[in-house]
Amino acid sequence: MRALLPLLVLAACHASTPPPPITPPSPSPAPSPAPSPAAPPGSDFGYYLLAMEWAPHGCCAQPGRPACAALAGSFAATHLTLHGLWPNFTDEQSRGKPRAWPQYCGTYHHCETTEDASCAPGVALPGELARLAPGYVAGTGAFATHEWSKHGSCTRLSAAEYFGAELAAIRAIPGEATPDALRAAAGADLARDDLQRAFGVPPDSVVLGCDAHCRLTQVSFCLAKDAGDHPTAPIACSANVTTSDYDNGCATRRCQRVAVPAAGACGP
Repeated sequence: MRALLPLLVLAACHASTPPPPITPPSPSPAPSPAPSPAAPPGSDFGYYLLAMEWAPHGCCAQPGRPACAALAGSFAATHLTLHGLWPNFTDEQSRGKPRAWPQYCGTYHHCETTEDASCAPGVALPGELARLAPGYVAGTGAFATHEWSKHGSCTRLSAAEYFGAELAAIRAIPGEATPDALRAAAGADLARDDLQRAFGVPPDSVVLGCDAHCRLTQVSFCLAKDAGDHPTAPIACSANVTTSDYDNGCATRRCQRVAVPAAGACGP
């Protein structure tokens, strides 16, 4: 009996001891979120410069261009037509850079020296460009390739969006960027200040290109952009544009009056 008692006590102890708690398995770690896609390179510019050419001057300077053969009697003979929609740095952004604009961005870098098939936009151009940008559709369409690879590649826009943005930018300027005063002055001249105020937008958003003889070459408009790089409203141009002989030659050359060449009138 004395020998059996310890065994009974031990058995009772084992019977009253609760089982150890069950530890639940550790949850699997949550999957890491997918990384955000990288922003396209080169879209850190400040605003756009919408450059509109006065073709009667351009066709005198370069008569062999494909669009010039049909200039007489055309829309371009009496209206500004699209040269390009160009990303431009602000004065602060352009400090320390070799130029005031980005160009040939991303995979289009080689197009600066070798313009091959990979430089082409690869999309059909909007039909309205035949009227508002005859240089884009004349001949082989090489000029549209040039504008896309040099300038459009530096935006967040696809090629189709970029050409659509060019049309939208032109339509943001009253009268599709050609006021009656400019058309009426063809073959004559007018005061530079009057021309700058004729476009229905703030004058400080307009720059006038002139050659060394104060003949109109092009008119450009500075336009803000949204977060997706779509052009929006006219804004004041930065000093890197207003001091440029190319962009604002009528002012930098101190032209008091601006001669507006008529189509085919290529004399002095």
